[in-house]
Amino acid sequence: MKLATRISSAVLLISSSVAASPLPDFPFINVTGEAKLDVAPDKARIQFMIRHTAERADAATEAVYKQGRDLMQFLASVGVSEADIDAAQINKEALYKDYNDRAITGYEASQPITVTLNQLTHYIDVMDYLFKQENVFSINGSFDSSQREELETKLSQQAGEDARRRADRLAGAQGVKISTVFAITEAGGWGQLAGDFGFSGNAVSFGAMRGKAEMADSGANLVLPRHITLQKSVNVIYKIKP
Repeated sequence: MKLATRISSAVLLISSSVAASPLPDFPFINVTGEAKLDVAPDKARIQFMIRHTAERADAATEAVYKQGRDLMQFLASVGVSEADIDAAQINKEALYKDYNDRAITGYEASQPITVTLNQLTHYIDVMDYLFKQENVFSINGSFDSSQREELETKLSQQAGEDARRRADRLAGAQGVKISTVFAITEAGGWGQLAGDFGFSGNAVSFGAMRGKAEMADSGANLVLPRHITLQKSVNVIYKIKP
């Protein structure tokens, strides 16, 4: 795992005594600290839609039922349990000749599915299966770490320490000292004072990719990320003293 810390922004402000000012009425420093960590993903979520159209509603619906049964059978063969499959209600829509002519020409049945893979062993196998199914659309895979909560707790602490170091350097350069913390936030904001205060959410960015070795000869282009990036930022206002 690769760890990097960065201070994204900092500003030294001395507030005025204007009654209508939203700023604190004492000298302060506002800093933003950030911590970032690259980790190998060990779980994934795959979202997709089973969809079929037919002239008759029963034919469209039955096709979705059959695709669902085939899907369940395949997922069971690669060790995915029913508890890790979330299927929404089947939806049916009428298809019309055009916008002005509302004569029904057919029906479309669809069902959103989410599959959680608690290990990545069969990720590419599952994606390959889905891409080859005629009635499966809008396939999207996202990656995560089972240690996210623990890692983000550490990143939050490191981001806070980063902010303190930056505040100490800025204060020292101006011949003043840090006193106490006036405000610290993980989310929200204080207008133009510090922009959007808070952690950068649970955003995940993707690093270099690798393919599945045994699929190289088939020309398949399915990939797994070598790492995902977890990131936290914290904004702090410190009181300063001469």
